[in-house]
Amino acid sequence: MFNKLPDFIDPIYAVNHNKRFNGRVNQSRLKRVVEVVNDADREVDVQIEFFYDKALRFPAFTMKIETSLNLQCQRSLKAFDLPVNTEIKGVFTETLALTQDLPTDVEVYELEGEKISLHELIEEELLLCVPLAPINSESSAPEFDGVSKQANVANQQGQVIDDEPEKPNPFAVLQGLKK
Repeated sequence: MFNKLPDFIDPIYAVNHNKRFNGRVNQSRLKRVVEVVNDADREVDVQIEFFYDKALRFPAFTMKIETSLNLQCQRSLKAFDLPVNTEIKGVFTETLALTQDLPTDVEVYELEGEKISLHELIEEELLLCVPLAPINSESSAPEFDGVSKQANVANQQGQVIDDEPEKPNPFAVLQGLKK
């Protein structure tokens, strides 16, 4: 088993010959992934298998990706690891008009040339696994200023703190005219 994945493959040739690739790629080779992670020096384990899906009548593939993405928590602003373990099924087509009746859980890839980049395919799936606002489930929001700490302590003791001074009623003048 090779640990290195080929950069480009012919998907139709791979489907016709039932090719299977098992390997690793470093996150630092995936340019768009590098932009969203803190540390891109981790390996991505990939298993991809090409076949002709007789039920869907399309050249197809299944891909399993396993890695850990080092992201910045938007709540605590600290780095944390997000484990990624995903499996997708996709089909290749020359025109998207033929794929309207496919199930929604099947990814559709339009072939633009003879070869496709496996790295780009992996990169797209990893980017889909990154949450819009990454939040570590073990983190908590940072304490703000002393007023919020004072209010938290008072609430725990059952006291009510009124931080806002009494403001004059803007309609008091109208009530005076009414009388």
